[in-house]
Amino acid sequence: MHLLATSATTLDEIAEPIDLRQEPGDILLLSFADTDLAGLAAAWAIERDALPSVRLAHLRDLRHPMSVDLWIDRVGAHAKVILVRLLGGLDWWRYGVDRLAAVARERGIALAILPGEDRDDARLGDASTLPHGELDTLLRYFREGGRENLRALLRRLARHAGTPLDVAEPRPVPRAAAYLPGEGAVDLDRLAATLAREAAVVPIIFYRAHVLAADTAPIDALCEALRARGLGPAPLIVTSLKDEDCADFIRQALARLDPAVIVTTTAFAAGAGPGTATPLDGPDVPVLQVVIANTK
Repeated sequence: MHLLATSATTLDEIAEPIDLRQEPGDILLLSFADTDLAGLAAAWAIERDALPSVRLAHLRDLRHPMSVDLWIDRVGAHAKVILVRLLGGLDWWRYGVDRLAAVARERGIALAILPGEDRDDARLGDASTLPHGELDTLLRYFREGGRENLRALLRRLARHAGTPLDVAEPRPVPRAAAYLPGEGAVDLDRLAATLAREAAVVPIIFYRAHVLAADTAPIDALCEALRARGLGPAPLIVTSLKDEDCADFIRQALARLDPAVIVTTTAFAAGAGPGTATPLDGPDVPVLQVVIANTK
């Protein structure tokens, strides 16, 4: 028998120390999720003139205790508001939570440590300095998702930093809807009103997850390119074409829009078995698959 020597390690122990060399800011936003940070950056780009200074950091760069200490000393301790979106719960960043909680209480910093999508962790609320009711509201902005909710989130955090701003409450994004660049999810009447009467209509079907993550740049670019060629882009959001309510919405939308061609980014996941009609078949026009690359 051969015995293998084993040892237990944590993410903190295997990570290399990193000095982010980040400048201090009034509002600090940290997350393990690229989609969180990308969505917040897109929202900030719109609201930047109304907001105090904002800094974003990826928690993968703050896993080592030394990295945490450097960042807190140079950046965290000088903030007015710190929000951490901690996917995985307390145990994924325990040292950072403990240090931030101590500094926030010592310096009167508004600290919100929020869980991710798949689990809640009451310990995160206990480590925060904001009331539990406020933490629930901040979390709803993330869980409802979309650029408008993230814009409202930034404005709400700005109020905690002392900047008086009007703030909208979190708003749900429909499971199936039309979409307009710059506006987000809209009803079908609003979309139809933007289409030129003589333009050939091109529905673009894409997943709601892109809207929730404020990751619609590829769809926006496609709409712009089609419009520049005299076509009428008509983006349609779905959670899944396997969802019957979403499938019904697509059938009704396509019947109303009378498309010349259909573009889908859903990898032909139409939810129908072999030989069964899909929601895309009604107009009897070509269906083109567009692949959205996730890497460069």
